[in-house]
Amino acid sequence: MRSHWQEPFLWIHAAGILAFPLWVGLTLIGLATGDPLLPVGVEQAWVAVVGIAPVFAMQWRKPFDIFSLLVASVPPEELTPDQRRILAAFLSPEHKILTLLAAILMLEIGERLYDFAPLFASLTPGNGTRLAGLAVAAFGFWGANLFLQIPLAAIRVLLLSEPELAQLDPIPAEEIESRFSVVGDRHIPLLQRLLRHLSEGDLKKPGDKVKGSQGNEVAGDPRPESQKRDPSAEVALPAPETPLDPT
Repeated sequence: MRSHWQEPFLWIHAAGILAFPLWVGLTLIGLATGDPLLPVGVEQAWVAVVGIAPVFAMQWRKPFDIFSLLVASVPPEELTPDQRRILAAFLSPEHKILTLLAAILMLEIGERLYDFAPLFASLTPGNGTRLAGLAVAAFGFWGANLFLQIPLAAIRVLLLSEPELAQLDPIPAEEIESRFSVVGDRHIPLLQRLLRHLSEGDLKKPGDKVKGSQGNEVAGDPRPESQKRDPSAEVALPAPETPLDPT
């Protein structure tokens, strides 16, 4: 197994693709709300620009830092060299090509969603206005882009071979905040430590040896309990007396 496959942050963000259909559904409900107010091309352009442009600009200029989540982020100075190599993969030309292709795909999807939106009219509120519907559609399309672009980028890194990843230079810790979009609160120590331990693989396995009170490793005694002796119950035998010299 590739070593970077043990990085939980990559899998967490790759799994975000599962939320993509939910955001698409929200977009459809927004487009189905109310009667058309503006020309079709204008409404499509509004939803496309608001939904695609911010996410595309972020991934193109300052890719999302996958070691940050909405609830917590790992400080750059605490990232390992291997983790900073993973970040370097998001600055490669291949990442930009994938970002562009994903944006073009979402343009095509947005056009198709407008055609299918009337089928979802029964799910919309009866008193909803078209302007409110377009706002909901734009927000849903933004979420759909976000949960497509970031998971696709994480999946691409997962598919890299170890030699490809090893030849990348780690991003200096002091440059991460200026070259990546970092979100999340760093002041949640419990969650932060959990994420760090998962990332570094420091969680203790069930078969690990237990350390004694002096810090020495104590291996388990393979003998059954009935054969083990309690050192405190042992009685020291007196030393044999030296016989007197008859001379």
